[in-house]
Amino acid sequence: MKILLVGESSLLHNTLKKGLVELGHQVTLMSDGNDWHNSPRDIDLRRNMERYGRWSGLMVLWKIVCNLHKICGNDIVQVHNYQFVPLMGWWNMLIFWFLKLTNKRIIKGCFADDPHLFRQQAKGIPAYSDTFWNGKLQNIEENKERMAFHFMPQFDKCWHTVSYHSDALIACLYEYYLCYDVSEFHKKLYYIPLPMIIPAIDENRQKGNGEVIKVLVGLQPKREYLKGALKIAHFVEILAKKYPGKIELKYVEGVVYDEYCRMLDEADVLVDQFYSYTPSMNSLAAMARGTVVIGGGEEEYYEFIGEPELRPIINVSPEYSESQNVAIIEQAFFVKDNLTEFVQIIIVQSLGKTFMQGITFGLVFQHTTVGTAELSLIESLTKTLGSFGHFFVYLVIVLSKLVLYQHIGTITFLGIAVVNQRVIESIYVSAGFPDGGVHKDC
Repeated sequence: MKILLVGESSLLHNTLKKGLVELGHQVTLMSDGNDWHNSPRDIDLRRNMERYGRWSGLMVLWKIVCNLHKICGNDIVQVHNYQFVPLMGWWNMLIFWFLKLTNKRIIKGCFADDPHLFRQQAKGIPAYSDTFWNGKLQNIEENKERMAFHFMPQFDKCWHTVSYHSDALIACLYEYYLCYDVSEFHKKLYYIPLPMIIPAIDENRQKGNGEVIKVLVGLQPKREYLKGALKIAHFVEILAKKYPGKIELKYVEGVVYDEYCRMLDEADVLVDQFYSYTPSMNSLAAMARGTVVIGGGEEEYYEFIGEPELRPIINVSPEYSESQNVAIIEQAFFVKDNLTEFVQIIIVQSLGKTFMQGITFGLVFQHTTVGTAELSLIESLTKTLGSFGHFFVYLVIVLSKLVLYQHIGTITFLGIAVVNQRVIESIYVSAGFPDGGVHKDC
């Protein structure tokens, strides 16, 4: 297929593109680089305010016009949100209608802030968020400008146009799905987990087994109030005082992605989002490297994805008291073998079966000799042996590598760009993926 991805959210479209290209599709990514991320893109829509000032928007339009041969005639166009180009609302509406008329299907991603999310959060859906919980508005001053922007008439109208006239809506998080699961959107709403590239794990680095627990606190510039990572870090600092010399905290902000990934490799634990029910791209990148996450992992999320057993995230919550959150982290860190157990769950799941959003054991069958029977056998063995204890966990890891390298050939076992089997299965995108799905063997 010919696919156009427009906009970017935390490298989601970058990662998705790699998986789709691996499957043999022709993919073009058009975005402004997602602010400070400055993520790779094929068509650069970043506004150069320093050079062009208020006329920088015209340069964005000029780049779109110059790339019409890539923008038109696609089987699928996916925009990351209702405001998918860095222009005012009415320009986004105009470009949306152009994309809809010149391509087969257009899909709206529910990947970021929008007026509908804020309205639902104000109703207590979900029970807590970075804007509302316990029926009250939170972080009022910090959120005032952010919410006012999305409720501007032109942006509210733009959201309405894009949401109601898209062929499908894709939610990448349980919270977003929950907010959009209303009567007017239910029939065209789908949940597709975040895509994640699973890198090779350095087996010489035994995480969680050292004398000092290395904790990484990743902060986003000007967005700390949204994530609440410093609140979790505060809980960890309380424990660091209680256990001198046992915890090492490292704070980082605005680091380039490759350097950040190196830090994730070295860390035992990542401090992520406090106000989240579910793991983010940041959490998934950490767990893909065997790094334990403190963040969102509520019971409702595991029920939603159909995972009855494994809980790979140290879950903290704004609904708990400070002492309760501290006790949860202390239990994970300092009760014998608990932290090691978290690491083992993450590693085993990377080998075995789909366990959480984005971290999927999914082989691209077109590029390997591994079939459905072999995959089922591996999944069964992992699930069975994993329950026998630490010895068998490590045995499964070693043996699996030896066996699977024989089948996979040139594709690295833990280095495949994965697209989840739920990628767009519906009549709303019937002109898209063949036979209504991608990994139909799964």
